Amino acid sequence: MKPDDAVSYAQVAVLNGPAEPLHYRIPQLREPTARPGVRVLVPLGRREALGIVVDTTPTLPDPSLEKGLKDLAAVLDERPVLPEDLLRLCRWMATYYLHPLPAVLETALPPGLTAKPAIRYRLTDEGRRALLGSAAPSAGARALEEALAASGELGACELRDLPRGWKAHAHRLEEKGWIRKEFAWPSTQPTQKVIRIVQLVREPPPERLTRSRHLRGFVEVLLEAGGSCPLARIRARVPNVHYWVQKLTEEGFLRVQDREVLRESPLAQEMPPSAPASLTPEQDQVVRRVGEVLDSGGFHPLVLYGVTGSGKTEVYLALIERVLAAGRTALVLVPEIALSTQLEALFRSRFGSGLAVWHSGLSPGVRDDQWKKIVRGESPVVLGVRSAVFSPLPNLGLIVVDEEHDGSYKQEDRLRYHARDAAVMRARLVGVPVVLGSATPSLQSIHNWRLGRYELLRLEKRVEERPLPQVAVVDMRRHRGPFRVLSPELQEALRETLEQGYQAILFLNRRGFATFFLCRTCGYVLQCPHCAVSATYHQSSDRLQCHYCGWEAQIPGACPVCGKHALIPFGFGTERVEEEFKRSFPHVETVRIDRDAVSRPGQLVEHLNAFRSGKARVLIGTQMVAKGHDFPQVTLVGVINADTSLQVADFRSGETTVQLLLQVAGRAGRGDAPGRVLIQTYNPQHHAIQAAVHMDYLRFCEAELTSRQALQYPPFTRLARLLVTAPDPEAAKRVAGECAGTAEELKEAFAADDRPVALMGPAPAPIHKLKGRYRWNLYIKAWSHAHLQPFLEALMAWVAHRKLPRTVHVAVDRDPMSSL
Repeated sequence: MKPDDAVSYAQVAVLNGPAEPLHYRIPQLREPTARPGVRVLVPLGRREALGIVVDTTPTLPDPSLEKGLKDLAAVLDERPVLPEDLLRLCRWMATYYLHPLPAVLETALPPGLTAKPAIRYRLTDEGRRALLGSAAPSAGARALEEALAASGELGACELRDLPRGWKAHAHRLEEKGWIRKEFAWPSTQPTQKVIRIVQLVREPPPERLTRSRHLRGFVEVLLEAGGSCPLARIRARVPNVHYWVQKLTEEGFLRVQDREVLRESPLAQEMPPSAPASLTPEQDQVVRRVGEVLDSGGFHPLVLYGVTGSGKTEVYLALIERVLAAGRTALVLVPEIALSTQLEALFRSRFGSGLAVWHSGLSPGVRDDQWKKIVRGESPVVLGVRSAVFSPLPNLGLIVVDEEHDGSYKQEDRLRYHARDAAVMRARLVGVPVVLGSATPSLQSIHNWRLGRYELLRLEKRVEERPLPQVAVVDMRRHRGPFRVLSPELQEALRETLEQGYQAILFLNRRGFATFFLCRTCGYVLQCPHCAVSATYHQSSDRLQCHYCGWEAQIPGACPVCGKHALIPFGFGTERVEEEFKRSFPHVETVRIDRDAVSRPGQLVEHLNAFRSGKARVLIGTQMVAKGHDFPQVTLVGVINADTSLQVADFRSGETTVQLLLQVAGRAGRGDAPGRVLIQTYNPQHHAIQAAVHMDYLRFCEAELTSRQALQYPPFTRLARLLVTAPDPEAAKRVAGECAGTAEELKEAFAADDRPVALMGPAPAPIHKLKGRYRWNLYIKAWSHAHLQPFLEALMAWVAHRKLPRTVHVAVDRDPMSSL
């Protein structure tokens, strides 16, 4: 094709290619379908690569780019897989998080849409006639023509065996219209579920039905089903079904067709049916206010601060119904799969097949079908975890982020984005309201409310005027030996609760049986060989395990350092709590929910259903059970050790502790009976523990924000972490030092321009070795995004031009949630 035939140009983000988009010509025959958001195949070096069109222009930004410019090889979609607002969101995320745009786009798409398609060549009727007298120019060309003439089509396996020269000849044959290039997507085609439907066109004559009871039974099944029925259902009731289907189809009595079936999420909890609840005066006031915002249109962030049990979910449902009535769509984010299973049941009862669910616990086939429903506009409501922020909902009208404070919204590898912040930005780009709901809003959201950027709405009372639970502290400094796990006070409370016929939750945010094994002779602690952390002992498997990389090993018979047989376990996790409970209450059924006990989402749903139905009386778990769940029969919550999150070397540890304690405390007393909470701690006077005891979250926020402002920590400043990792400790240290040196030079230049920036480090990360890689942190702090963003861009530009060893990785973590 001549360059003059191209009428416009496409900017393409090439997946697994360069960090910046590349320009390609759009041939005239591709122009109608080459739009932003579609997938394309493009030439890249000696191969073809998959890419996403991010923009089209009639001219090039620089005419010199025309030289050597190549054409798009193929457009793979009739309509965009990423709508305009998602493309703009991905562009913002690439800039803000300093991550390559192609990698951001790949994160936004289901895996099935980012795999390179298999190519097939099919011989056309014109080609079949033309090849009879063709004289192929090379051995590869002859082999291609002979293979096509023999089979009519060639796939990847056959093409791989052809001699060199076939590719150029295939291109010539395609231009002549003698063959047609087709693309098969291996990861999406097999996941399509198709069922065979048998439809009754007209009934056989009565005398024929009278003669054959099998035929009569066959027709009766179809009539009972309304005239059409899946073949599998007929097969279960009628013998020799294939004989009757074939015979009656040939005679014109039946019609058989294959129909695609969209699979739904199978992970909803079993919830008792209930009619929509009447809104309380507080709920109604919130719904009215958000309704005013919806009617006025435009971007408007709102923080819904509602105590646990105040009915935030019912507010979400009422708002979504209002949005759907206006012909628009809604996106609801939750932090974890454990929470989505309960909301899925509630949302499904209200919205039926109009709900699409999105999270990694679904099988690839179900995820493909959920994506199809969203793209086709068949599901105006999407409920999902972090990655659901990329759902391609058309005509978006509302975004809800439930438990907006939760750290699970932050991805800690590759694209280190925060789904809450991405949701707020998407709402801004689309121009719609976003509701950030929580019983313990993040200090960032509280700060934005104080500055007037967000509007605060409150639900201060539980539904039906139920009281908040009574919270008491158990000072564990007074208990030793057998009471280290379950104090006498907690055991007595458990006994009373169970005798009254109610349920209890025991919470400890640490899994396993023993935290570590220590040698009493030399003090050595058994560690993971790939990470600088102690190995946790799991009694169920009688093995040591690393919770970071998955390494496992048997317990050595002797200390690997001194050789003495003096290894003993220390510390405890949920597995030990379960054992201690069963020792005191041997006849009480329990379920344990942590990553060890529920390795797949189906198990999680089974455990939650067992507890909700009353088959299990006590639920033992980590933070997976701490938030969002509504169990009306739970009247007691026991916090086994409230100090675990206080010991983390992070300026957010107090905030995280209070949020976790208040959230888990809120599981108690959500039914007719009042609730109580016992918090076991070695720091009873710590301000975070006291805030949980008095259940006064806003007072804690005021004190914590005052402290953060004095120390110049977020949300009063903007923070980023430069993470340098390498398998060689010296290489990691050296590159971290070089980055720090360049950062110091940039700091001086920015200071001269009245843009102050502070540097902290470089220093080894608290977990200095992780998955075989040594880690160094360099923190960069600035007063505003306007100062921090150009500083980071300049620093990463230096990194990009500095030829680092391939084994050394440098990543930016904007707004880090973890310092580990």
